[in-house]
Amino acid sequence: MKKMRLLSLILVFTMAVNLFAGCTKADEDNSSQTTVDNGEATTETENGQETEDTSGKKYDGVTLKWAVTETGASTGENVELIEKIKEDLGINIEFTIVPTPKDGEIDRTLVSLMAGDELDIVYSATPSLKIYQSAGVLTPLDELAENMGYDMKEVFGENLPVFDGAVYGLPAYSDIWLTFYNKKVFDDAGVPYPEAEGWTWEKYIETAEKLTDIENGVWGSYMLDYNNYYYMYATQKGADAYKADGTSNFDDPLYSEALKFFADLGNEKEIQPTMGMLAAGEYPWNAFAASDNIGMFVCGGWVTSLLKNHEKYPREWKAGILPMPYPEGSEASTLVVNGNYAIPTTSANKEAAFEAVKYMAENQYELGYGRVPARVNLSDEEITRYIEEELGADFVDDGITVEDFRAGWFDAERIPYPEKIIGTADTSINQIWFEEAQEYGLGIKPLEETMQSIQERSNRAIEEAKQ
Repeated sequence: MKKMRLLSLILVFTMAVNLFAGCTKADEDNSSQTTVDNGEATTETENGQETEDTSGKKYDGVTLKWAVTETGASTGENVELIEKIKEDLGINIEFTIVPTPKDGEIDRTLVSLMAGDELDIVYSATPSLKIYQSAGVLTPLDELAENMGYDMKEVFGENLPVFDGAVYGLPAYSDIWLTFYNKKVFDDAGVPYPEAEGWTWEKYIETAEKLTDIENGVWGSYMLDYNNYYYMYATQKGADAYKADGTSNFDDPLYSEALKFFADLGNEKEIQPTMGMLAAGEYPWNAFAASDNIGMFVCGGWVTSLLKNHEKYPREWKAGILPMPYPEGSEASTLVVNGNYAIPTTSANKEAAFEAVKYMAENQYELGYGRVPARVNLSDEEITRYIEEELGADFVDDGITVEDFRAGWFDAERIPYPEKIIGTADTSINQIWFEEAQEYGLGIKPLEETMQSIQERSNRAIEEAKQ
């Protein structure tokens, strides 16, 4: 009896081994590799037969390399994003860690790309993206989009980064300039809260004059000494930084008007700290959030991240938001800087990379990190839901309404101008503006001499960039 039971166990074991071996052989016989050709995924078996991929994921199994800093690789938002891409597209994205450049060093990602390192995805704000494009390390996306039947303009409108007539990235979100205000300063001065409609620079100055109380250390207005403040007024009046022949256009009277406009706010009208105070560092970049004596602050939308951080910036006052002011007589406008995903020329799989960056640009805002999407094709219902559930949730106590957010961040009629000068030698030109405007604001140079110097130095920088 025992002998029969032993034989039965041996037989079962033998069948199990054969079954396992059979499965293994079958798996080997059916081993396959997913390939992508012209956007169509196929699965090729060892016997050469092709079968149509039924997963609905054209690039299932493809692995891409995304260049990020060590901090970026540990950011919850980025980690969640690549997990969503894997889940929805089947694409694996691996972080390629690029060291953060030290002060004065060139962008390490740019160095890596210029050295020919294989990367599939990079992220950058538009001005920095232009530097990549000028270095010849970015892939123009127009042909990829056309091959896939994707209308980039319909989804992202004027937010697309277009250089030399081609699109070089897809924008995920927009940092749109706004007016932030301290409601307590308004209440103390007995000044009604301003309205978004017709919010011009002239009304801004008039309001700031009513709020300013220098004896008690209250400023009605506050802005920083970033270079784009010096020429933003000209930008909003439609001035172009370059002439048709490619030389600088700063001899256009609008630019001298813009520099005088900004300097006068502090130096002449005394509604905000003087340029000397700003240059001396008496008022840091986060002064509006860190103090309770500034009425209005015109800056990028990133200021909201400070205002909702009550642990680092505890405040007893309530905040309000308005659109950025614009010059009276001009169309309503604002400054914008977008964050874009782009595909390097070293990418080994540009079609899959395009599918990934398209997904990232369209969907990243939905991860819940308070981003303002760069998409222009969202419906009113989608925008309202997003404001109520994401953007507005941190500002309920401030009394900021859905309409306030819509007027500041989702006004499709408002003209978006680039935050910085973008074009040939733009990095040098923005630095020239900073240096020369500082000397004018401190009374070292008169306006005419300052503008002549900006014009001449910018033209030299353009010539050097062409060599």
